[in-house]
Amino acid sequence: MLMNTFWQAFCLVVGLGALVISPFVVIKTFGKSRERAEKFMYRLMIFLLVYKIIHFTLMPTVFRQDAVKLIPVEISSVSYFLMPIAYLSGSKILKETGRFVGFFAGLVQLIAMSISPASFVNSDMTNFTFIESIIMHYCLYLGGLIWNFTIEPLRYKDLWKALAGFLVILLWGTLAAFTWRYDHELDKPENIMFIQECVLPEWLLIPGFDKNHLFIIEYLSVFFVYIAVLYRLSKLAFSRKNPEPRSAWGGGSYRRYVEERKSLPLNVYSVREHVAYYDPIIAAARDESVIAEGAAARKGIDGSKDPG
Repeated sequence: MLMNTFWQAFCLVVGLGALVISPFVVIKTFGKSRERAEKFMYRLMIFLLVYKIIHFTLMPTVFRQDAVKLIPVEISSVSYFLMPIAYLSGSKILKETGRFVGFFAGLVQLIAMSISPASFVNSDMTNFTFIESIIMHYCLYLGGLIWNFTIEPLRYKDLWKALAGFLVILLWGTLAAFTWRYDHELDKPENIMFIQECVLPEWLLIPGFDKNHLFIIEYLSVFFVYIAVLYRLSKLAFSRKNPEPRSAWGGGSYRRYVEERKSLPLNVYSVREHVAYYDPIIAAARDESVIAEGAAARKGIDGSKDPG
């Protein structure tokens, strides 16, 4: 009983501490240097990806677990691979989903630890799996903080990409729940991503919403509030500082990084937006009439200083 109370207190302190303190630490440490943020992010994603590759390799080989059941299907297990691959590859297709879903998975875990620590302590996880789960989810949360608030802002125009990827993951998990992850002992789909059965504490439930999947309405309400707050805060975080170009640690090939740097006429973080914004200015600067006017004006100034 004493140990149970200790671990519940541990979950509560770690969850709340990570949620409240981490954003301030990230902004203070990386908010003024995109290169520093990208360098740390690069190493964090390498660690996460390599660790999970080793983990999912050892489980079916050394520890003789069912390889099929180890296939990543939940948001967290998918994010362990998706987020690092999206960042390290620099893929425009994957990055919106990777950073959105990865941060979401880490955030939900920390919130759940804070509001319902007993559900973690009383689960079937071993002590190692328990600690590992906390560390891995915190890596996702920390990576999302750094990526979304110090490297590149989230934009509402790209939200559809994140939601499309999120929907694909939900459908993938649903497919698994009704096929290879089906619970044959209880003769029902496995509760993957908690969408088959409600796991919310009673004090968070609207009366009667624990039946007929009505709790999904609460999920969606909180989800859309989360989106609005996340995208707004991300935009505000970047509105108070000068944008910086991507560094060599920013994901993608080094060759592409060099090409991007050469194509940047000014110091901005987004090549596409930069070119779109400054094209008219560059075109005007190259216009012969503008150049001629500038030369004439300069000549007039120089001539006025001529004593002759």
